[in-house]
Amino acid sequence: MARNTRSLSERFAAASDALLAGNAGAVTFNADLEPELALAVRLRDEARAGVPDPAFLQGLRRESVARVAAAAGHATTLRWATVETAIGTLALAYRNGRVVYCNRFESAPAFERDLARVFGEQAGRDTAAPAKIARGVQEHLAGRRRFAAIDLSWLPPFQQRVLEKTAEIPRGEVRPYAWVAREIGAPGATRAVGTALGHNPIPFIVPCHRVVRADGTLGEYSGGGPAHKERVLTLEGAPVAELLAGARRGERLRGSRTTHIVCYPSCHAARRIRPENAAPFASLTQAQSAGYRPCALCRPA
Repeated sequence: MARNTRSLSERFAAASDALLAGNAGAVTFNADLEPELALAVRLRDEARAGVPDPAFLQGLRRESVARVAAAAGHATTLRWATVETAIGTLALAYRNGRVVYCNRFESAPAFERDLARVFGEQAGRDTAAPAKIARGVQEHLAGRRRFAAIDLSWLPPFQQRVLEKTAEIPRGEVRPYAWVAREIGAPGATRAVGTALGHNPIPFIVPCHRVVRADGTLGEYSGGGPAHKERVLTLEGAPVAELLAGARRGERLRGSRTTHIVCYPSCHAARRIRPENAAPFASLTQAQSAGYRPCALCRPA
């Protein structure tokens, strides 16, 4: 049943995206989705000219997907609780055993307002998160085991791809925004990748703190700003001071004079290069011109 529900929700989400983008010809109507899709068509046709408000479109999409899931008999009750982790107290929102939203815990009213704004519904608070979720998040943030019980299906497809790729970046390493864009097959969408990560609803668990600017500086962070981004990376074992010093020198990549392989400086392979064998490069083009080939692990862009 769960598999069919996800398929229905995903099909409706894709159809809604096409309609809201003005591409009605790409949509196939059927009895399951016709009422909701008809609503999307009407809203699109009656909307004022110009670019629609992205926040409105995302809110409409979340509400509509939730309606489809509810109609299919899938429980949608949103609950939340706090969990003590290696990086502090987090507030986690979850449904159906999967985390859909989290952030640093400041106060119950503030977090509940965030949930109401994002999901359009009131969430009930539990005295403790389900043991499987609490233990999984704690182990994930301590670096012992990856936590995969998250639900990104309510997000736009592009943002889902960005966050799924970001989740693959190893602990203690960083990648530039352009790397994420290239890896998801959208090399010209660096700015859009930054926007998607800036609205990451599950920071810390989906590690948007591991994505940095092209010049090597850390950049902004949806989980609490640059200072908190630096703190989280340091706790994960990333050589933050060394990376920032390299950025000031213009070092974007580091090659090994013994293997002639070039990596991002935070790559674990690069961190094994002895100082006397390290060759700094400002770009992949420069490294390749010098006879170096890209690392197969970090795949520099």
